[in-house]
Amino acid sequence: MTAPGVEVSAAAGWVEVDGVVYAAALPDGPPLVLHGPGALVWRAAVPGGTLTEVVARVAAAAETSAEVVADDVTRFVDDLVAAGVLTYA
Repeated sequence: MTAPGVEVSAAAGWVEVDGVVYAAALPDGPPLVLHGPGALVWRAAVPGGTLTEVVARVAAAAETSAEVVADDVTRFVDDLVAAGVLTYA
């Protein structure tokens, strides 16, 4: 089974300032403030690609294996999809 594609939602607005990502589903979504690991996952998802690729980018940036971060990254991506700032393609 192929991993789903992940991309920034067309309805999302976001900006990164000093390593902190501020994202919201527009026009009415509450703003999310992502820093540390949350910002790392966001940056890994912004270029798009499969969930497997996002996990691999996070693992590489964190200098660990994909197996170590896969469950947490997947749950967080699911949360960002539920918030309307990412979508599964």
